Amino acid sequence: MLRQELARAVLSPLTGGLASGFIRPTIAAVYITKFCNSRCTMCDFWKGDRDPDELSAEQWGVVFSRLKAFGVGFVGVNASGEMFTRRDVFQILQHLKDLDLGFGINSNATLFSKNRARLLAELGPRQVTIGLDGVGDEAYLATRGLKGGFSKIGRNIGNLLDAGVTGVSLGSVLMKENMADWVRLAEFALERGLTGIRYTAYHDSYFNAPTILKGQQYGGEAFLREAEVQIEALIALKRKTGIVKNSEAYLRRVLEFYRQPRTYFPVPCLQGSNRIEIDVYGNVTLCSFVTEPLGNLVHQEMEEIWSSEAHRQAREAALKGKCPKCFLSCYGEENLRLSRVGVLPTLGDSLRRVKLLLQPS
Repeated sequence: MLRQELARAVLSPLTGGLASGFIRPTIAAVYITKFCNSRCTMCDFWKGDRDPDELSAEQWGVVFSRLKAFGVGFVGVNASGEMFTRRDVFQILQHLKDLDLGFGINSNATLFSKNRARLLAELGPRQVTIGLDGVGDEAYLATRGLKGGFSKIGRNIGNLLDAGVTGVSLGSVLMKENMADWVRLAEFALERGLTGIRYTAYHDSYFNAPTILKGQQYGGEAFLREAEVQIEALIALKRKTGIVKNSEAYLRRVLEFYRQPRTYFPVPCLQGSNRIEIDVYGNVTLCSFVTEPLGNLVHQEMEEIWSSEAHRQAREAALKGKCPKCFLSCYGEENLRLSRVGVLPTLGDSLRRVKLLLQPS
């Protein structure tokens, strides 16, 4: 896995991303449920009912086995909602441990009781990312729609740390509604002894269905001036403490994305080749925006899907910018890291990635 990722990190910038299409991905991102227990104001994920067609724990075991056979060594476990609303979530994660696959998880942390924190610690995730968009109960209610939510998250973070869970960090969305808390969130992560915080640009067509887009405009000059002040404050805090895990290149380019969110595309997109994405039904997709199934890991081996004409064409289309041109950090940071213009400004992020991959499973 490390050899493949080092080859990608070296060859992609030298070839304008072309080499990445010939290097097999060793990292996967899976989404195990659409159901959510939050009421976030920035998205509509939580408005749907639980989908009975989501893969069972046993089927996820098949998917993970096929990913490992293909050469995947690390799996990011996510949800288009909250993964710990699944009663069999620990059974799903146990499959990863049994297969000796390193993994990380993303959660809103509302369900981490002391017992659940202990169970998670026994499974040994390499990283735990907690979604948080405001400091204080009032801010949590305004952004995530739950009363007393911040106090609860604070207690549950304590449960995780007390249980011995390592690599606990925050993830936050850079929104108009929480701009006053952008820096405060990083300070909170620092105060609690977390490993860091990573921000992502807001993208309405990701967080909301096309039929109910808010139409929020982030291009107003007054907003952009204040956003620039806050981002420079984040960069200063990053330099001083290291708590902010975004690259400076990404943070500054967020403003460019907000100015032209429908057309901004700074570097080739390598997400089709950089990692594998699997939706709640086991479909392999290009990314969270280009969701047309390219194959299904319940019924096919990953080798077959990767070698297919459909997957090759999807990778090539993304490389040429024939996609929604997002700037979510999970994609934008990686594209910068693997680009000619971004390889040096994001070198610190690349080194952290190598450290994560070197951790024992």
